[in-house]
Amino acid sequence: MKNNWSQRQASRYIKHYKGLGFNKDIALRVYTSRLLGEQRKLVIHGGGNTSVKTKEKDLDGKFTEVLRVKGSGWNLDTIEPEGLPAVKLGPLYPCFLKIN
Repeated sequence: MKNNWSQRQASRYIKHYKGLGFNKDIALRVYTSRLLGEQRKLVIHGGGNTSVKTKEKDLDGKFTEVLRVKGSGWNLDTIEPEGLPAVKLGPLYPCFLKIN
């Protein structure tokens, strides 16, 4: 597999999506998702999943940990931040504690 990572391109994504109100983590996940999606040997059309843990402001303006996961209906090669819906991690932690 060829490494197509470009720091210059990654910086462009960060700058572009920051202007749209998205943080660096989201911008880089969009970039890396697209890199993976462009590799037809790695993903079936529309398939594949990516995710990222990050912190974002909630409706009250407080920073909270979230997990953004590629949503159904989005192709990796054209994904946008809206294709990575957020799930608050805080309410899920008790579930993990019960399992372990």
